Amino acid sequence: MSKVMFFNLPGASGHINPTVGLVTELIAKGEEVIYYAGEDSRAKFTDLGVEFRTYDKWFQYHHNPEVGKDILTMAVAELNMMDACIDDLIKIAREEEIDYIIYDACCIWAKYLAESLGIPGINSLTTVVSSPWIPFSDLGMGAHVSKILLTGAPRIIPWTRKLLINVLGRSNVTYKGLFYHIFDVFACVGDLNIVFNTPEYQPFVDKLEGNFHFVGASIPDQRDEIDEEFLSIGKKPLVYVSLGTLHNDSLAFFKNCIEALKDSDYEVIMSIGNTVKLEDLGLLPDNIKAYPRVPQLHILKHASAFVTHGGMNSLNEGLYFGVPVIVCPQQFEQAFNGRRLQKMGIAKTLANATPSASKIKKGVEAVINDPEMKERTKAYGQVLKAAGGYKRAAELIIDYTKKNEAPSRTVVKKANAVS
Repeated sequence: MSKVMFFNLPGASGHINPTVGLVTELIAKGEEVIYYAGEDSRAKFTDLGVEFRTYDKWFQYHHNPEVGKDILTMAVAELNMMDACIDDLIKIAREEEIDYIIYDACCIWAKYLAESLGIPGINSLTTVVSSPWIPFSDLGMGAHVSKILLTGAPRIIPWTRKLLINVLGRSNVTYKGLFYHIFDVFACVGDLNIVFNTPEYQPFVDKLEGNFHFVGASIPDQRDEIDEEFLSIGKKPLVYVSLGTLHNDSLAFFKNCIEALKDSDYEVIMSIGNTVKLEDLGLLPDNIKAYPRVPQLHILKHASAFVTHGGMNSLNEGLYFGVPVIVCPQQFEQAFNGRRLQKMGIAKTLANATPSASKIKKGVEAVINDPEMKERTKAYGQVLKAAGGYKRAAELIIDYTKKNEAPSRTVVKKANAVS
């Protein structure tokens, strides 16, 4: 049995949810898991038998839409979090004799923690793999990244260089130059890289440098509790509407969906979160129901179309069950996701964060009435499933860490076994 620390970004549900199945499988294989995230994730992991910890003693962070919209703001936040926590984490991990580290790609401190300790560092990627080739695959993304780098990067370069040299020096990690480390904040390439996606989705997949394995979507069985009222859904074509957990504060969006789909032949279920209140929606038509939270996986099993913000986790969950998606992106990364899937013929992307009722109606009708898109989406769902998901991820991790166990740790374990 190995002891592993798993680091994730507080409040980033789209990054955290795909790891639930992975953690479950690692525990089933005998691994001891310590999981770091935000307090809102405690219950879902302690119920699995995980020792759950927060970063509260070092920093207060909760992922939010504003940080996610600007890659430089996110990079600065990650570097500040690293500066605050890495010294103590090195001591803790050494004292607790951690065998390997798993980390979300946004947790740069965990990569350098593993390097400092000389133990395997395993990258968990729940979005597209960052590479210098991404901007060349999509004009919109290329223009966005170029603008941010040209206008914002010069302001933070001196600060970034000074901080990196200081932190890496304290951590006994080799400084490899500013360009390498700035890119590493986004790529965070590990000794092993588990991508919860497909090679078909990744632009220029053949250009990736490193040990990458695409395992498809991570969909754990029995993730959600299903109330009785959701057991009889899907008798008519079902349209599911959700903006996820971070970007769900647009009352206008949900009202436009109601206007678009009222009096239709569709059954409509909307997950609106906790910011927009049910009473704000007004009297709902008979064919539309709205809830703060729903058992999303169960609903997607019965859905004919999914109106979504375009977060990668939500997209993969819908596509896993062969559901065509209508993407209404709320920020640049989601817009990229939508355009990418539209090129693959399995999505319809609406350019506006709050599309009109007319555009939503046309988008839903377009995917529901397109048999070829249904077939492509169903086929892609099989690709997501066949890649192995969290079970395959756990196999890869166990196999890699056994083969790359630090020699000193191996000697200690054998000695303990003999005694």
